[in-house]
Amino acid sequence: MSGPSEHVVVILTVGKADNGKNATMAFSCGLSSLAMGRPTAVFLTSDGAVWGYTGSSEGIVVQGFPALSELIKQYIEAGGRIILCSVCHRTCSVGGPGDLSAIERLPEIEIGGFATVLDLAIGGTTISF
Repeated sequence: MSGPSEHVVVILTVGKADNGKNATMAFSCGLSSLAMGRPTAVFLTSDGAVWGYTGSSEGIVVQGFPALSELIKQYIEAGGRIILCSVCHRTCSVGGPGDLSAIERLPEIEIGGFATVLDLAIGGTTISF
């Protein structure tokens, strides 16, 4: 059985193509992990990087779940970390390096790469959405 200090890393690679379904599941999973006393990080990479920006989750509701913006807020308030891929935040989420000036990251977002995620994941649990 795993110990309470083992990290849970939730990897979110899906953007808005599924109307926020995978993002809703990822942050719900993250909240459940935090409720179980696990240090938890959601890693936003590939198209999932879009969720790290102000306003990206507004108006997204999956039936049976709170609004995505509320889930993200609850997750952050519960002590969850959100790590935005250091490469993807410049390329995957907004269409290219020139588009970043008009979009702000959520203030709680950390920028990190694969080494950061691997350091958290080794010896812990990783779940992908």
